[in-house]
Amino acid sequence: MFDDRPRSGVVRPFDLVDPGFGEPVELRVLPGTRSFLDVVVARIPGWRPLTVDVHVPADGSGPFPVVVYAHGGAFIAGTPRMGPWGPLPGRGIAVVSVDYRLCGEARYPEPVEDVLTAVRWVRAHGAGYGLDPARVAGWGSSAGAFLVGRAALTDGGPIGHPVPAPAGTDATLDAVVLHYPPVDFLALLGHGPDDPRLDQWWTTTCDLFGVTRDGDLSPVRHGALPAAVARCRRVPPLLLAHGTADEVVPHVQSELLHDAVRAAGGHSELQLVDGAGHGAPVFGAPAVLDPAVRFLRRHWGDAASATDRMQ
Repeated sequence: MFDDRPRSGVVRPFDLVDPGFGEPVELRVLPGTRSFLDVVVARIPGWRPLTVDVHVPADGSGPFPVVVYAHGGAFIAGTPRMGPWGPLPGRGIAVVSVDYRLCGEARYPEPVEDVLTAVRWVRAHGAGYGLDPARVAGWGSSAGAFLVGRAALTDGGPIGHPVPAPAGTDATLDAVVLHYPPVDFLALLGHGPDDPRLDQWWTTTCDLFGVTRDGDLSPVRHGALPAAVARCRRVPPLLLAHGTADEVVPHVQSELLHDAVRAAGGHSELQLVDGAGHGAPVFGAPAVLDPAVRFLRRHWGDAASATDRMQ
């Protein structure tokens, strides 16, 4: 039965929701994984609630280290159920996959704020799902890799409109894994007038940053990850993986960020995947997944699992 009684003399919209809808239901969809879908992490006035999917290892009591993941989709499409993260819960790593706002809903830097909000939620409330708020990394693919990378270079502070978040929580990340990220949109646009990707990247850039081709491009310049490295007090350890045959985002983009982090004295590792295209299946295969797991555990200070020691 709906409880529509006023509280403090005011009826708020969410007071009219039946309490039975309040808690996500545990599902068993993936092997060795307990999943909780569409978990609300923030309610932003004027927007749909910001949600995440939480995937927790079924074996063990936790708390489990966490990857906050952002999917690809050119900033116009995609779902938090996409990505190479499926095997991670089976290897003892929980995944919080973010349903960030697409560029038909919001402009940069708001989707970055959505990633930051998800990290803050893990720090404040993740323990209720068996997550370890002291071990939180970021992971993203393509468009999501840009968002996670930009979120990682904020020193945990906001860069967009404030999103309701628990007081005292921060959004710093222990380590970051980025797959085939666009890191500098102006560099992408400068590939040359005959590049067949040029119109595609202009459309993406204008949609994401809310700019025009002949207008002020300062928001695009502000979003460049190599430039953000120079402004960031703490750059988390970074692992980049990029295919040498990527015809959507050339692998020089990862090289730009890798070089910027190293030049600033930070830790960056670059895995160039020979012959792989954008979003190729190999990015979810052991050849790419295993080094990423070892990288995360090393920077979390975890003892390697038996599986990792055998690889």
